[in-house]
Amino acid sequence: MPRVATPPPIDISAPSRLDLSAQRPRTSRARKPPPPQDRLTQRKLFFRRVKRSLKPGLWFLVIASVFIVGFELVRSLPSAAPAPKAAETAAIVAAPSSSPLADFAAALGLRVTSVQIKGADTTDTDLLHQAIGVKPGDPTLGFSLQAIRDQVEQLGPVQSAVVSRELPGTLVVTVTERNAYAIWQTVSNGQTKFVLIDKQGNVIADQDAAEAKRREPSLLLLSGEDAPANATTLVTELQAVPAVLSRVAAAQHVDGLRWNLILKNRTVVKLPTENEDAAIGQLAALQASLQLLDRPVEVIDLRQAGRLVVKPYPAPAPPAKQGATQKQATQKHE
Repeated sequence: MPRVATPPPIDISAPSRLDLSAQRPRTSRARKPPPPQDRLTQRKLFFRRVKRSLKPGLWFLVIASVFIVGFELVRSLPSAAPAPKAAETAAIVAAPSSSPLADFAAALGLRVTSVQIKGADTTDTDLLHQAIGVKPGDPTLGFSLQAIRDQVEQLGPVQSAVVSRELPGTLVVTVTERNAYAIWQTVSNGQTKFVLIDKQGNVIADQDAAEAKRREPSLLLLSGEDAPANATTLVTELQAVPAVLSRVAAAQHVDGLRWNLILKNRTVVKLPTENEDAAIGQLAALQASLQLLDRPVEVIDLRQAGRLVVKPYPAPAPPAKQGATQKQATQKHE
């Protein structure tokens, strides 16, 4: 029998690959039409062109303003140069500068709106404003901070001053005042005057000594030509002995050598030329044991070391008898 050729086996395990994409119909997405563009009006186009043309000018103004402010701030910083004379300083403060830069900055709005004074408890406010010489409305950059500080520090009650600007329009003056240390009784042009002195012995001008005494009752009254220069030593020694200091009303510097203490009961205590602190300590011991400072004595003399002399008030004269008084009156009449 003739052989019949057998067909190749069919692989039923491999799935047939079908081109599904060919079977899917292609669908095209509908594109949205672009939104209609609004046409700019002539007015909008004009303002847009003006805005674009102004941008360089605005930047120039900003840069110029920053440059001006920085230049004036640097110029107003204190320098190491010697301070101007009083007359020149007064002229500078009284007439604020009118430089083109200050005027330009003022046109941009940099003008003084307020002048603040801090730390001035006893200094006259009118004198301070007069020394500052700046008022609201003046150009903020139109004055020298150094000149204002020098003028303020010339006032008697002012020890130091710090002057600063707070942009755009605030001027701040911070004052440190001198502390009154004592009251000095002196004679000027034949008239007795009472002035305040500080701890260094300098006279504090433009201050009312009576008002200061009301504020600080503990201020000691001093007299003598060179009393201010020697006041610190005496007051320090008295402050170390409160029992004596509380009874002292005044102190007199005698012949430029020593002190007399005048107590509140009018007793005069004569201190020695040297070792006056030891004599003051001796007074405290006598007060603790004998209450000597409270007794009605005229003088307590401590000028000689190791020796105490107490001089009582003289005894009052006895009253004259009535008969003798009448006889004296008759003889006088005759």
